[in-house]
Amino acid sequence: MTQTQSYAGLLIFTVVLLAITVVRGDEGSDWSKPFQADEHTVVLYHFDEGEGNTARDALGDPDLTLRANKQALWGMHPGFGATARFERRADDANLLMGPTNNNKLHLRPCTQEWTIEAWVRYTGEGGQDGAGTYANLFGTEDEGFGLPVGVRGGWNFSLNSGPKQGPLKNGIAPSARFMGSPRGKDPNHDTSSLLLAEFGNFTGAEPALIIDHQWHHVAWQFRYRDQTHFFFLDGKLIRKLQLPLPGDQQGKVVNDAENVGVPFVVGGFFHSQDPPFYLNYGNFEGEIDEIRISKIMRYPAAERLSIIREELPVPGLQVPYSVQLAADAAKGDVNWEVVEGRLPTGLELDSVTGTLRGKATVAAEKQAFVIRATDKGGQTDQHSFTLSVEQGRIITESLPPAFPGSEYRTVITTEHMAQPVQWTVLTGRLPEGVQLDGRTGELRGTPADKGKTTIRVEATGANGLKDERELTLKVLPKALRVIGPDKHTVVLYDWQGLNGRLIPDVIGDTELALTWTNMGGDRRFTWPGREGRFPQDTGHGEHGWATPVKGNPKLDLKTCDKEWTVEAWVRRGGPFQAFRDKESPAKQPFSFGHICGTYDRSERGVWELYLSDIKSNDGSMAPGVHFFGSQPDQALQDLHPWHRTKGIVGDPANAGIKDTEWHHVAWQYSYAEDLHQLFLDGDLVWQMNNPDGRKLVNNRQHEAQFSVISRLTGYAKYGGGFNYHRPGNFFGQIGEIRISNVRRY
Repeated sequence: MTQTQSYAGLLIFTVVLLAITVVRGDEGSDWSKPFQADEHTVVLYHFDEGEGNTARDALGDPDLTLRANKQALWGMHPGFGATARFERRADDANLLMGPTNNNKLHLRPCTQEWTIEAWVRYTGEGGQDGAGTYANLFGTEDEGFGLPVGVRGGWNFSLNSGPKQGPLKNGIAPSARFMGSPRGKDPNHDTSSLLLAEFGNFTGAEPALIIDHQWHHVAWQFRYRDQTHFFFLDGKLIRKLQLPLPGDQQGKVVNDAENVGVPFVVGGFFHSQDPPFYLNYGNFEGEIDEIRISKIMRYPAAERLSIIREELPVPGLQVPYSVQLAADAAKGDVNWEVVEGRLPTGLELDSVTGTLRGKATVAAEKQAFVIRATDKGGQTDQHSFTLSVEQGRIITESLPPAFPGSEYRTVITTEHMAQPVQWTVLTGRLPEGVQLDGRTGELRGTPADKGKTTIRVEATGANGLKDERELTLKVLPKALRVIGPDKHTVVLYDWQGLNGRLIPDVIGDTELALTWTNMGGDRRFTWPGREGRFPQDTGHGEHGWATPVKGNPKLDLKTCDKEWTVEAWVRRGGPFQAFRDKESPAKQPFSFGHICGTYDRSERGVWELYLSDIKSNDGSMAPGVHFFGSQPDQALQDLHPWHRTKGIVGDPANAGIKDTEWHHVAWQYSYAEDLHQLFLDGDLVWQMNNPDGRKLVNNRQHEAQFSVISRLTGYAKYGGGFNYHRPGNFFGQIGEIRISNVRRY
């Protein structure tokens, strides 16, 4: 074919496609035709280009242009026109790459609901991804495969094996994943594998699986109101799943991830690493056409009247309350009524609008009632709701530390209180230089001196209801605020910089740079009370940092021939791992957390600095140390306040960490005195000479790595012997780590 013929063919195709666009008449929601843009459309790719290495957003947003990773491939979809085509190749050659952290592609305009849909023709064999099929269509979540730098937190839409893995004849179905930010004390905002087709939740509609190489329409709808996901195949609702699952927190969609480092990718996962390697996992094979993201649910969520099964917001005692119920597939107006149980005292249901309103006058716990809806067509549905009426309260449990001469700002917060709230200090005195704003609950100012003070604050709601809470503010020694390098510093990690995969030793020893123990992205986050970004982990051991070098003398403290200080900033995540709580059936207590050291689960290496609440009387976690020589009788284990209570200095209540604020921990040792000392926030909390009559002997030779957060099971670098779902991993955040050849405290 000549260039002229090619151009003429493309021109004819463009005219035909234009004609299709003009005569659609589908009002934007007819899945059987090329998608039409309307006021609800956020992103739309027709893939009309048919040649070249770019594909453009049909709404004209130039920031959404897709570009081929290497070489774009094209196909044809009868009745639709050109398509993007993809081959399953190890080098990800023809993926289409979009922008990073674009608001539209991260679904941020979809504040109430969304529909993500496409036409696809899968031409692969099936069973190519660990005996199953995980054919990623497009999205902003890469399973952790393609991030040399950056933070994870996005979504992907895929075709996944159904209940039976193996060849294509066993079937694949639309699936998804959504990840929010894992920072803070929030539930783990990660739907993980919960939305994959292999875990079921099929509606019974048939056919529910793709078993051929033909074109199919697939769609994923989501509604925040009831946290329900709907999956469609060729216009049929085939799967429906409401998250989180009963009694759990994981899987709730909260679109709060910021500065996500994963680009929008069409046609698979971007696997390239540094150094590069390719897994060829999850890449799509076939053709994709007509991708559309909408900020509404375009397809029916139910065939008949169905009350939306939402979790109602908690009403505060004596606080105005108004929530309008809703239903799917209603025919005409709906009448609402309470048919069983009763509403909390002070609330009523509007039978016309379905609005629960009023002002609850009596506190209540899990009060159940059944509401029935009846539409004009005579259809009915009923659903049991539960409401707890809670008195307004102060929810701040602890205060971040302050430092002399440094500005301090933190806000004491409430829930279920009538606004505005007024604040008062009932007892105690704030440190000199710090004040409480009576209108906002903000503590702010610049403390003058170190020390600890306890105050009792009172919050009074606009309705006159009050709550009070005792809080302690620690003003820590100024020297702890920034752990920097000096002539006594052997190793220092401050975690700052753009690259979260490679954390250098600040002193400049390139052999001591930390790398990820597993692929997964930059897990450094900010936290109130500390400047900079610091790594956070769930305690499951999937992530962490380690030095590729083994048995390094600096990291084994062998260059500290007279004395040393090993210190770190830490923030305990809570008593249960993975942001769960005591009410979760999947609760996993956080009792022991590896901060750093060369000792691992294979029992190689020399030492380990950790936090533990084992044998604690009050549940607090205290710093502790293990140290091992080459012989069994040279082992020094459980150098820890709760294991060796005779070494506690001062009040035992001050030796442990009870809150989730930042704390400074340090371990000092002197060869001359054979003295071990543990410090918490600059105060000596434990010390012991010659534990078990054993003098410290640093003579061990080994092949272990220095690691942070994860207590390794073997050699780890970008996915090696990380300690997944085994004990010993740290839950929370780690700040600066410094090893010095002097005793600093």
